[in-house]
Amino acid sequence: MKYQTTLFYSCLVIAISGIFFTACGNRGNTDHARTENTVADLPQTAGRESLTLVPGASAGTLKLDEPDSLIRQQLGQPDYSDAAMGKAVLLWYTDSDYGYPLSIFTTRDMGNDETARIKQIRVTSPAFKTAESIRVGSALTEIRNHYQITPVETYEKGGKTYSTYKSDEGIAFEVGPGDSCIAIIIHYPDAEVVSYLPLQPLD
Repeated sequence: MKYQTTLFYSCLVIAISGIFFTACGNRGNTDHARTENTVADLPQTAGRESLTLVPGASAGTLKLDEPDSLIRQQLGQPDYSDAAMGKAVLLWYTDSDYGYPLSIFTTRDMGNDETARIKQIRVTSPAFKTAESIRVGSALTEIRNHYQITPVETYEKGGKTYSTYKSDEGIAFEVGPGDSCIAIIIHYPDAEVVSYLPLQPLD
């Protein structure tokens, strides 16, 4: 009887130990899963940052005054280009942005710097947004809440009227019917821009 009692307590100790180590093992797996989830979130955060519009500076990874060769490395040769007298407009229909056209305007300082450098960037994808979350699709009233803008030009397209509003901070907004933004342009602060029309894709 004494032997059976001792055997019973020995088995009980082993069983409790097994439950304890199993619980510890499960907690370790949970911590590991949390770490993997955190790491998996990092590329998403980096992606969001790469689509930020900074007035007077950049649109995502594209920066003003950088050589146009950098965007060619990212997107390949443009789907459309028009160049003359050291100035050029390049346009891409990017697959990563669901076919939304992206345009850049470049100039060369002929005789001094023959590198074509980015002077304006026009985006039409709603994935790009400012620090205030202004993006394509934002209402004109919302834009006015964050930027002091003045009308620069008005044009007709498809029987509808569109207007472009400029801020001296280095950002402009194309607004269509319903006062909804259809494109955002990044350029130098206080730049004297007469027309943004060359940046538009041809229909």
